[in-house]
Amino acid sequence: MSKVIQERINKTLEYLKSIDINKLELGKHVIYDWLYINVQEYMTKSISECRFESHKKYVDIQMMIHGIEAIETCDVDKLELETEYSDENDVMFWKQKSNQMRSVIVDGGYVILFPQNAHMPCIAVDEPVKVKKLVAKVLI
Repeated sequence: MSKVIQERINKTLEYLKSIDINKLELGKHVIYDWLYINVQEYMTKSISECRFESHKKYVDIQMMIHGIEAIETCDVDKLELETEYSDENDVMFWKQKSNQMRSVIVDGGYVILFPQNAHMPCIAVDEPVKVKKLVAKVLI
């Protein structure tokens, strides 16, 4: 990882610690020319309804504001491409395989996802629940 990317990630985490994330309104918030935050509310869902995705232009920092959700991750080199990369949306989708790692995030918890980390967010842990989550997009 380059020094610039590490500095941007550190600055993003410092920024998120310095604000009251509970007061963030839904939608997109541009913070710097290299950082924006999407605040989302949705119902988690069964794993069968979720897909692996990855990005090329951004590192994701996914932080739970309120709720609980599982996120599965797997290196892209261990997956088979399902949908070609969209430069406009900075996303590609992958076919699900075995040997994923599962993380569970709760209020204030976060995961950092690099371009080589395919990730499947929005997974219900025990049952579907409404969550409020932010996704910080750090430009590479």
